[in-house]
Amino acid sequence: MNKIKTIALALGLLLAGNAAVAQNDAFYSEVRNYMADNKAEFNKIVSSFLAGQALSTDEYTMLYYGYTFTDAYRPNFISNAADSLINLKKYDDAFKALQTELKRDPTSLQTLFDLMNLADVLGKEKESSQYQKSYVNLVKAIFLACGDGLSADNAIRINHVTDEFQILSAYFKAVSIVRKELSPDFVDKVTFKDSSGQTKTVFFDFSRYMMVSE
Repeated sequence: MNKIKTIALALGLLLAGNAAVAQNDAFYSEVRNYMADNKAEFNKIVSSFLAGQALSTDEYTMLYYGYTFTDAYRPNFISNAADSLINLKKYDDAFKALQTELKRDPTSLQTLFDLMNLADVLGKEKESSQYQKSYVNLVKAIFLACGDGLSADNAIRINHVTDEFQILSAYFKAVSIVRKELSPDFVDKVTFKDSSGQTKTVFFDFSRYMMVSE
């Protein structure tokens, strides 16, 4: 989807004091066990999130990663439902289409980003603020559950390819990709140039994505 307006996200120093965390086997095992025993609680988290209610960091974490253990998770799905509507400047219809998409997948950073952009264009200040808070809090939860992404051991676990793009652009201020290298254990090493012209490297973990895709 073409961006109507880029909104600067004040993610702040959310990596400050971040400790290294347990890697995938233990992490996803804990999430799987939670989802097996707490489906009703997970559904409450989803409902609260979609209603714009405040969640704890743990709830945001479980929302993002727990979703991958539901039947609704389709890692390769990319919705283009709103694109044609936006090209026709039918912004209200596009906004509704994106809201429907968020209900289908409440963890998509791309959908949240597009919603807050459209809400801003439509003058829906409350909704724009809500979606921005949801976006920022999900990104914070992702970092706190993984680490800083600056090494393979602290690779950022993501649910969607589009989430990698969102984190690169919104947090790391990437403007161009120099190269990408995917390891046998599905850790994507991304070297990029940021808005200041510096070359940096960030690691993303696609293991859950690949496990479900296969």
